[in-house]
Amino acid sequence: MKKISLLNIKENEKVRITEIAGGSNLEKRLMSMGAYKGKEIIKLSHIGLRGPVVIKVGRSIFALGHGVAAKIIVEK
Repeated sequence: MKKISLLNIKENEKVRITEIAGGSNLEKRLMSMGAYKGKEIIKLSHIGLRGPVVIKVGRSIFALGHGVAAKIIVEK
């Protein structure tokens, strides 16, 4: 399976996180939100070319910055 950034996923698509390419601080921050390797998430929306990416993790909804979303590698 090829590596795909969260930015390249369509809206309302369910994916699984395979890698977080932003170092341990980003990994810990996302883990505190419930987003970690192996976890299924749904991309709800992506506003503009540089705007936030909104994801659903379990019952929670989060807005991630464009740069953070680019570092989340997923598979369909």
